[in-house]
Amino acid sequence: MPKFVITGASGAGKSTLIAALAAQGYATVPEAGRQIVAEQVARQGSALPWLDQAAFMDLLFARSIAAFDHTASTAEGCVFFDRSFLEAIAYGAVIARPAPEAMLQAAHERRFANPVFVCPPWREIFAQDRERQHDFRFARTDYAANIETYAAAGYELVEVPRAAVSERVAFIQQRLGDLSGRQPSNPAGKR
Repeated sequence: MPKFVITGASGAGKSTLIAALAAQGYATVPEAGRQIVAEQVARQGSALPWLDQAAFMDLLFARSIAAFDHTASTAEGCVFFDRSFLEAIAYGAVIARPAPEAMLQAAHERRFANPVFVCPPWREIFAQDRERQHDFRFARTDYAANIETYAAAGYELVEVPRAAVSERVAFIQQRLGDLSGRQPSNPAGKR
């Protein structure tokens, strides 16, 4: 079962793209970071990027690893992840907290399929909200760290064009078809 990850800048349409892929019948895994922030805010916790960055990084990594491992035993067909545990490692670079060796080892033992799909910074659709309190400048910094981390881990990076979500889905499906040497299959027979 190939596991693909969609990474890139925050506010660049990754979650919208993941939702569109799910609507096409693909298995998807939502972004752990936004879930963590929503949970922490709801219970007035401190593992938040604007309160306790180290605790947020650790929780993000643990939750992302658990999602990867759980999906390995339950999903059929290809799966798309909205970000991954590698983002936690990249976040460590952003906050000047090197990833612990155990984190690096756990990430090394788990691999996504190539390519990694990258949503570049997209100013026109970027928006702050309750879970995304940082600005576009930070989104660009985070993006650069993510790209560097995936490249250093040996992944092939493919940039998803800034286009309508239907075009982005078609781009990914075409790329999957190119990988398999045939036209991409529609997993649920949807159009």
